[in-house]
Amino acid sequence: MNANGRGDKTAYETVARVCTAFALNEPVTVERVAAGYLNRNESVTLADGRRLFLKGSRHHDASVVRAEHAVIAHAAAHGIPTPLPLTAPDEDTVIVIDDVPWSVFPFHDGTTLSGPEMAARQGAMLARIHRALTDCPTTGLTFAEGPLTWDTESTLAEIGVLEAHIAAREDAGRADDFDRWTRQAFARLRHILREAPPPEAFDGLSVGVIHGDFYPPNLLSDTAGEIVAVLDWEFSTVRPRVWDVMRALAFTYLGVHGEGANHAGARQYVEAYRAVFPLPPEEFAAGLQLYLWRTAHNLVKYRWHDERGPGPTDALAPGDLALIEWLHAHGAAFAARLTT
Repeated sequence: MNANGRGDKTAYETVARVCTAFALNEPVTVERVAAGYLNRNESVTLADGRRLFLKGSRHHDASVVRAEHAVIAHAAAHGIPTPLPLTAPDEDTVIVIDDVPWSVFPFHDGTTLSGPEMAARQGAMLARIHRALTDCPTTGLTFAEGPLTWDTESTLAEIGVLEAHIAAREDAGRADDFDRWTRQAFARLRHILREAPPPEAFDGLSVGVIHGDFYPPNLLSDTAGEIVAVLDWEFSTVRPRVWDVMRALAFTYLGVHGEGANHAGARQYVEAYRAVFPLPPEEFAAGLQLYLWRTAHNLVKYRWHDERGPGPTDALAPGDLALIEWLHAHGAAFAARLTT
C-alpha cells in the first residue's frame, strides 16, 4: 500500500465504484485479502471508520451469488452467527462491476477456530447449521455447485487427454515438476478408479442445504474459543448432508493440506455432530465412500494446471491423492472406529 493508504490505483478505483453503488462513504484504505484461491477479496476502511469485506465473485452469474446470500439470510434468521451482506439502494445484495458480481459484508473480528475444543465446537456448529437449513427454501435459486455425480469412463478419458498435453509439453521442453508428478498420480488413480461404483449407489443418503466449505479458516472464534462467525457460503448447495460432514472432516483432520492426520480430533468432531443432528453409522460409512469416489473423479486441480500453468491449487493435489489412497485402503475400518 502506498502513503495515501489506497494501495494499487486500479484496485482502489474498482472498490470505490463498489462503495458508490452500495451508497457507502469513500474508501480510505484498500488491502487485498490473500486468503482464498478463487475470488477477489478486499479489506476496506471507509472515511466514516467502518471496516468492510468486499467479495468479487469468480462466478459471473450474479444469481449464483444471490443464492449464496439467500442461504446466509436463512441461517442467520435461525440463530447461526454469520455476517449478513449489505443491501444496495435498489435492495439488491449484489452489484456487478466490469462483469464481476460484488457483495459487501461487515468486517468481522476474530481468530481462526483452533485450540483443544476446536473439534467439538466445529462438529456441533455444523450440526446446528444443518438443523437450521432443513427448511431453507431453494425454489428459484441457482447454486454454484450441482449434484454429486461422476462417470468413470469420462474421467479416464480426460486423464488420457491431460497426459497427451503433458507429453506435448515434454516434447517442447516446457513440462514442469507438477506435470512429472501428475504422470505418477494418474497411474495410481487409474488403479483405484477401476473399482468405482456408479453415483446412483448413494441415492439413499439424506439430502438438504449444506454450507459446503466448513473448515477452520471459514470459522472465526472469540478469545474464549467460541465460534462467533461462520464465513464463506459460496459452496452452499443441495446435496447429501453427510458430504458437508465428510468434506470438513477431510480438510480439518485427515491431512488434505499436508499436515498430519488427527484421528482423535476426527472422532471428537463426529461425536459432537451426532449429539446435535442425526447421523447413523451406516450413513457415515456411506458418506466416507461418497467422499472417496467423488474426490477420485475430481480432476479440476490437474485441469487448471493444464489450462493455466502453475497455480496455488497445485499444492493441494498431493494431499488429495494421498487421502484417496488412504480412504480406499482403510476407509471402512476408519468409519467404524469413529461411530462405535
